[in-house]
Amino acid sequence: MKTLISGVMLMLCIGIATTTYSQGTTGAKPKLFSNYPGKIICSEQELSKVFAAGVNHTIDLNFSDNFLFSGTVTSNVVKYANLQTATIKSPFFADAVFAISKITNADKSTSYIGRIINTKYFDGYELKKDAADNYQLIKIETDQVIQVCSQN
Repeated sequence: MKTLISGVMLMLCIGIATTTYSQGTTGAKPKLFSNYPGKIICSEQELSKVFAAGVNHTIDLNFSDNFLFSGTVTSNVVKYANLQTATIKSPFFADAVFAISKITNADKSTSYIGRIINTKYFDGYELKKDAADNYQLIKIETDQVIQVCSQN
């Protein structure tokens, strides 16, 4: 009897593992930025250009020799005295959106945060400051940072 139960349990585990694996791979998203490095240096001067651009203007952000993000500014809003947020939609990256915010700190310094994301793709970038105070776009897995909302 123990052998039968062990056999059934083994088959059940194999069935669950196979189903889980097949569900995970059939809906796999393609990578949008597979030809680009994991880290891309961004100058503050280039980031600041976003906030001078008006809505519906085309902007080219040349972050490095091998990464140009070009697109149309879809919004540029001052939300508070110390916060401005803009979005750029790029047809060159399958309509990926670069959402970026500029924060004016209490000491009048400026900080930037943002992400480049397309929900149809597996990868994107997050804008972060490193230990040496340099901004970098760091490659991310979008499913790790985007919550999928379902309506019932």
